[in-house]
Amino acid sequence: SSGINAEYWWPMHEILWYTDHTELQNLLVGKCRTALHRGLSAPELYLQSSDITSRPDLCHLYDLFHEHGRLICLHDWIQSYSSSLDGGKKISNETHARFIRAVSELHFMGYLKPTKRKTDHVAKLSLLGY
Repeated sequence: SSGINAEYWWPMHEILWYTDHTELQNLLVGKCRTALHRGLSAPELYLQSSDITSRPDLCHLYDLFHEHGRLICLHDWIQSYSSSLDGGKKISNETHARFIRAVSELHFMGYLKPTKRKTDHVAKLSLLGY
């Protein structure tokens, strides 16, 4: 009994003493960035439909998000978004509203932020290390 620490004699000592913090953190927290990237770039893995036209707007905008550099001009981004949806027609109010909603969701998830120098641009954040 001299080789065993006193805390191991307690009932359910496994709950109180756990020394491998990195493994515990990986099990409890998980890999959120990888799961978000996978869900946004391949939503057919999580959704029932594999039709490319039924992809959510957020996933479609996320694909266009990766085609731009560190700063994204919102006007160019909505033009490319609109042309990929309706084939380059004039931007409708519905398309504009869908774009604004998807951009605000990307902002909420921490993928981009507004810039102070250029008001019509947004900046990518450094969250993208997969």
